[in-house]
Amino acid sequence: MAPSSLFKFFNKSATNNQATYESIFRGRVKFTPIAELNDPAEFNPILNREVVEASLEHLRSKGHSEADLLELNRQGAMFRALAPDHMAVPIPESREKADALIRSAFYDQTAILERRLISMAKEIASRVGVFCLSKSFKSLPMWAHYADNADGFVVEYNDLGKSFKGDETGVLMQLGDVIYENEIKGVTFDPSSYRSLFFSKNGDWDYEREVRIVLPLSKCGVLESGSGKFYFFDLPCACVRRVILGWNMPEAVVEAIKDAVAAANPCATVVHAQFHRGEVRIAGEKLY
Repeated sequence: MAPSSLFKFFNKSATNNQATYESIFRGRVKFTPIAELNDPAEFNPILNREVVEASLEHLRSKGHSEADLLELNRQGAMFRALAPDHMAVPIPESREKADALIRSAFYDQTAILERRLISMAKEIASRVGVFCLSKSFKSLPMWAHYADNADGFVVEYNDLGKSFKGDETGVLMQLGDVIYENEIKGVTFDPSSYRSLFFSKNGDWDYEREVRIVLPLSKCGVLESGSGKFYFFDLPCACVRRVILGWNMPEAVVEAIKDAVAAANPCATVVHAQFHRGEVRIAGEKLY
């Protein structure tokens, strides 16, 4: 379960004017299309044939549980929402029908299934955006990589689960912890493994402690400019709890952000982060 507070890091280049500041502090968040994310492995489907064949044999021998059937229905809802043309067979209505279906020779054709998976993943990737957050504001690499070496700021969001309650797919419109694995198993015949497309990342990224929300781009607002499309979702302003300023932020920018918060969201507070005795903390708060 995600914590009640989650954090988004911002750099200067993404927030270089008062109007942008105010929209962020009012609760507007960006959903980034998959092609624009900074991880080249995002939605690059992994199919390990040895693991896939072992999962097929296991499912054929043990049969489907009620939990498996629930996951199959969620998988079907995901296909209907994002890739209806890639749904090869209807979702079985019972465990008995699911067991009969999985024993079909169709599922022995691993090479064909792999091609279908790659095509399906591309279709889904073209239709969703991701809002990425962190469980902590205290990570030095995050301040370095995403907040201009502490020259930027962090927005603390509160109770996002009230705005993103999930749907029948089990993956869309809800908070989801990213799972970090040095060897990602990818999609198998385990009915829940389709989640790996959305929430699995290589272990090299584990410092991010990421929680993400995946949303169909069709459910986002859109702003168009010369640089392309900006997909957004407007949260209640009460979701913005605090703005945490980096310890290297110039004083002129500090004042501009304070003014923007005051104008856009009187519910939010502005605090300063500092690097103290080897860790990031909020200025004025006790270490222990």
